[in-house]
Amino acid sequence: MHNRVSKLTPLGRIGALALAALLIAGSLSAATFQLPAGTDVKVKFVGNQTISSGNVISGVPLVITLAEPIKIGDRVLVEAGAEGKAIVSEVKKAGAPGKPGMIKVAFQEIATKGEFTTTDGSPIKLTGELEKMGKGKKTLAFITIIGIVLIKGGQGEIPVDQVYTAKTAETVVLTSP
Repeated sequence: MHNRVSKLTPLGRIGALALAALLIAGSLSAATFQLPAGTDVKVKFVGNQTISSGNVISGVPLVITLAEPIKIGDRVLVEAGAEGKAIVSEVKKAGAPGKPGMIKVAFQEIATKGEFTTTDGSPIKLTGELEKMGKGKKTLAFITIIGIVLIKGGQGEIPVDQVYTAKTAETVVLTSP
């Protein structure tokens, strides 16, 4: 049985070796990483207004961004600034007499940004919630000529200038081309 490569001309052998080297180099430059479920993801909200139980309703989507890159070792898998989504999952407005407001936000997803993407191009699913209660205020009653005045409690508020921790909801495979 003859070896096909040995029958190639010297120029043909060089071309075959060069092609093999390119194929090997191409497969070495591609990288695949698994991002485990439960990995911490540092996010912050987009905008400059406090998210308050007094000004949002349940079901409202909120834009988040990745505050710190997601890394494995020294390798950046998702660059800071990647955009994502959270949703207002529950709201109770503050009321009288002194009843505090409450807001609950659930993290949903973050897009990939940079060299790596998910195998199907979908965003990375997140899990985690923030819940903020407003301050309760003692029922203050002022007896005036008109009658009794009751004071409302404080609204539940989520500052947008802070970094919050979400987690990856499931193990995700990220690849680079």
